[in-house]
Amino acid sequence: MLRVNGEWVDQELVEETFHRIKTAEEQRLEVSCCERDPEFQAQAEEEVADSILIAQEAEKRFPVIPEEEITPRLKEMIDAYRQHGASWDMLEAQRDFMRHEIAASLRMDKLIKSLLGDDDQVSQAEIENFYQEHLADYRTPAEARSLHLMKTLNEDTTAAEVFSRLTTLRGELLDGVDFEEAAKKESEKSTGEVDLGWISLDRPTNPFEATLFSMRTGEISPVIVYEHAMHLIKVVERREEKLVALEEVREELEGRALGKKRRDALQKLAATLRATAVIEKADPEEVEA
Repeated sequence: MLRVNGEWVDQELVEETFHRIKTAEEQRLEVSCCERDPEFQAQAEEEVADSILIAQEAEKRFPVIPEEEITPRLKEMIDAYRQHGASWDMLEAQRDFMRHEIAASLRMDKLIKSLLGDDDQVSQAEIENFYQEHLADYRTPAEARSLHLMKTLNEDTTAAEVFSRLTTLRGELLDGVDFEEAAKKESEKSTGEVDLGWISLDRPTNPFEATLFSMRTGEISPVIVYEHAMHLIKVVERREEKLVALEEVREELEGRALGKKRRDALQKLAATLRATAVIEKADPEEVEA
């Protein structure tokens, strides 16, 4: 377990952060990253320790939050819970916890304000820079509609036999045989589906998508081996990727850019606090003792 300046850290918080970091990286790479668990664990512990240091600093600088600032927020929170069916008994039991959370949130707002001052906003240049740095987030993916012919790999036929049949079929299709009619006759797809409709390029490492999106309209693929089957596809239509214009997402960009600016300020503060912080790791037995 972690202890930051004498304060024990809830291990569940570290575990949740670890799983978030690991899941994000696995989704980005589309592979399992179990061998990197020690790296993710270290990142999680550092991130959680920094959050504790920041919270401690906020409480140090703003130990008392005026009641007139807490009360309106508390009323808003209670009203929101009531709208979703929360009982008065439940809300009364949680009142102290809600007040604590509101005070912590207000402290963080005040801390950020003290760090940024009048710079707690983003300029046009900062919005444009953020947009350029995150263009991938504002691209609509390429799409393709294709016809599909599939033969499964099973105990009744060898892979060589399936491959031979599909290469023969491909030759016939290239010579002018109608793909849709051939697929209806030859495909072993349980649903009988031939037209796959529009597919977005979401997984470029997937062999099916990689082949599909490397083809031109009207082109017939080579034999694709994927998921215990062999496939032929013909591209019917394509839509190329598009970039959403900055002005269409200006409000979102402004919010994201400001959020990053605030996080950067807090991370810079955390780095400074680490220089004098006492961050320890201990076994659970030590905690219980």
